[in-house]
Amino acid sequence: MVDLCAADEPSSQQATPEPTLAEQLASARTFAMRSLARRESAESELANRLRQQGYQAQVIDAVVEHCRSYNWVNDQRYGAMAVRAGAAKGHGPLKIRFDLRRKGLDDDQIDTAFEQPELDWFELALQLLTRRTDATELAEFKLRMKWLNYLRRRGFTQEQAHYAVTTHQANSR
Repeated sequence: MVDLCAADEPSSQQATPEPTLAEQLASARTFAMRSLARRESAESELANRLRQQGYQAQVIDAVVEHCRSYNWVNDQRYGAMAVRAGAAKGHGPLKIRFDLRRKGLDDDQIDTAFEQPELDWFELALQLLTRRTDATELAEFKLRMKWLNYLRRRGFTQEQAHYAVTTHQANSR
């Protein structure tokens, strides 16, 4: 009797050749371009995605540098975009700073991203509160505290939250 499994073994043991460095670079660049076409990313995010795909550190560094040289990835631009997007979602500056640090931006890049004169965090907190609640709810102490804490959880400072609550309450009178 012939063992059919034994006949298949030699072909299953054939190893695929390891891709060359040039092939890995080309594959990683293609992955990076597809990834950046979908959405803006920080350099560290792109590097993490490449790392998750199994690329070597030298390939990752080369691809990130290539993308940086063509301005496909730019941490300053990404930071400014993330600040505007976070403000549009109703997030405060503390939450946005935390998110940018988590994405790998340093404090100087974050400070630069927040240099947008059109963003008034006090008014953004007030707008969010105005959309979410009726001013009559703010008459009771417990409800004022509830909305103050809500704004704090959204990433607004104590001063910004207090301004929004008192101004919204004063506007209803």
